[in-house]
Amino acid sequence: MDTLYHHICPRNCYDTCSIISTTRNGRLVSIEGNPSQGYTRGKLCPKVMDEIHKVYSPHRVKYPMRQRKRFSGQWERISWNEALDIISRQIVSIKEKYRTTLPIAHNKYSGNFGIMHNALEAFMTGLGPTTRAVGSPCWSAGVEAQVFDFGAFFCSDPLDMEKAKLIWIWGANPAWNAAHQMPIIFRAMDHGAKVICLDTHFSATAARVHQFVRVNPGTDGLLALGLAKIIVDHQLTDPELPNYSLGHEEFMDYLKLKVDLQECSEVTGVSIDTMKELALEYGATKPACIWAGFGLQRYTNGGQNLRAIDALGALTGNIGRPGGGVQYGHFETWRFSGPLAHSQCGYAQDRELDINQFPQLALEANPPVKMLWIASRNPFQQDANHAEWQRLSETLELIVVSDLFHTRSSAAADLFLPVTTHYEHWDLHASYWHYYIGINEPAIEPVGEARSDLQITWDLSKRLNQSSPGSSAFPTEGSEKEWVLGAIGPEMLEILGIHSAEDLLKGPRRVNYSGTAWQERKFQTPSGKYEFYSKKAQEWGLPPLPIYRPSRKPPAETPLRLLTPHHLSGLNSQVYLYSEESSGGAESLRENNTFPKARLNPKTAETYGLHRGDKAILWNRGGSLPVTIEPDPSIGTEVIVIYQENRANLKSPHLNLLNLGELTDMGKYATGAYGLALNETFVGIRKTTS
Repeated sequence: MDTLYHHICPRNCYDTCSIISTTRNGRLVSIEGNPSQGYTRGKLCPKVMDEIHKVYSPHRVKYPMRQRKRFSGQWERISWNEALDIISRQIVSIKEKYRTTLPIAHNKYSGNFGIMHNALEAFMTGLGPTTRAVGSPCWSAGVEAQVFDFGAFFCSDPLDMEKAKLIWIWGANPAWNAAHQMPIIFRAMDHGAKVICLDTHFSATAARVHQFVRVNPGTDGLLALGLAKIIVDHQLTDPELPNYSLGHEEFMDYLKLKVDLQECSEVTGVSIDTMKELALEYGATKPACIWAGFGLQRYTNGGQNLRAIDALGALTGNIGRPGGGVQYGHFETWRFSGPLAHSQCGYAQDRELDINQFPQLALEANPPVKMLWIASRNPFQQDANHAEWQRLSETLELIVVSDLFHTRSSAAADLFLPVTTHYEHWDLHASYWHYYIGINEPAIEPVGEARSDLQITWDLSKRLNQSSPGSSAFPTEGSEKEWVLGAIGPEMLEILGIHSAEDLLKGPRRVNYSGTAWQERKFQTPSGKYEFYSKKAQEWGLPPLPIYRPSRKPPAETPLRLLTPHHLSGLNSQVYLYSEESSGGAESLRENNTFPKARLNPKTAETYGLHRGDKAILWNRGGSLPVTIEPDPSIGTEVIVIYQENRANLKSPHLNLLNLGELTDMGKYATGAYGLALNETFVGIRKTTS
């Protein structure tokens, strides 16, 4: 007999898809979109369509494993009792030796966004003060920019974009990375909206809209300031601006005195005529919407870039207007409560280490970090400063990785703990883009001996208290369903408009917010107004106004900027096209031994004597990466683009060997740490015959 179950895709993605699975005799047999969810509307992206192969893949790790020697690949199956004993003995040993639990570290991020995956943080809190990774490698500068401008991180319902008459997609590629937004954009186009894509290179989204404007990397803030100057000069600012903004006069003075259109054109690569066309159309069109992508703020001037773009929306009166605004993301539907709520997982005396400088800071820590648990991420591949991670691993007494498949990070581990997929456990999900919240229910029993993060922490707490009574204050048993429902507290019930958490079991539900952010133009800044002039930014050592700060200049020996946007088929080191014939043993499951394609301008290729299909080496002091040359005239002459396509061989070089860990200008105030300036990676290139 077939049985249907509701799920939410847990990946770090705009869409947070609502899924219906079908099981037959206890086995997962099909997956489809849930048509009752108002944003994803029954459609799924390619990242989800092959999930049955993921769940039942022969390469999935289904049992606890111990590695005889790190990086040896000599794994042996052990029992859960053995695994829990090893971890609990290490915790007790650390407490006895150091008289504190600070040497125990947890490094987790967004490989799974369900709140149930906060269980390990809550368990760590039950031990006492521990070492935690804080911040984000992804969006910190942009989050902080919008907090300075608006007072909170909030965007309109993405469905609101359909009302726009003009849409600028600035540094985003939804055709590949936010598939459910494209039908909304197309409906707006059908209603007469003009859509323009501004980006560093011609993307799949650019191919589907009315106009493409290429912008030199890291200059988006200057372009926004140039457009703002034209808008001010042509008196296209909102007449109501003085009523809802602070510092608009100071900002306009800055534009008049400091922003030169000729310089702006030379630096950004956008002609003055195009700038005028863009600015005059934007200033005269209501409502006009700007979608600011995450890549815009992954520079050393990233926060300033986004503050300047926000200013365009405020100047013209598009902020708070249905169909208008500046869309980036939001936290407003993440109002969870209980022990799994992320905000309640910390301990007052925890030692917080910047996630983007974690290995360097851990190596300097006193007392030293001696045990590391990695969950929901793959830092040995995805983080910068790979050599520092290698150094840290040599000083640790125990490294634990909990995951589905072996990764470069598990290659460094002593223990591998197999975890469940979202088809095997209860969970609760919100989106950082749309307004829907949903319960994830298990459809099948855990495959093999996989356990949920919550079950692992219960079991570990029990084992720890058996060996050393009173060591853990975290519970030792419970009901996953009850814990997940318990995260839906009074505030969440109110914004969902329901009386009981069980009501959410009927399917995803939209929060009862207005579809337009800041529609009343009452902001959460100290002044209650939109703040062009932010005293809070000034307090944190930043310019109070959105001003131009140039991005980094490339070193002479490595003059080419490397950009690494997401590919259609994957997300960071995860891949979603599974194959039974794959070689396994990786975060990827499909064998791909070809070199990544390095896309560069034909003139640049000619300068280095390179032609289509040639083999070359990208290099900097972090390492080297073999590539295949792919000329692309849409890319600037000082830029190389490599999409984050999957590579199966764990021993081969990977993109982040070249990432030297530059940080963004903002992020510490809003997220606890500066962001990672991924787009400030510079390389040299040379031809090779091998």
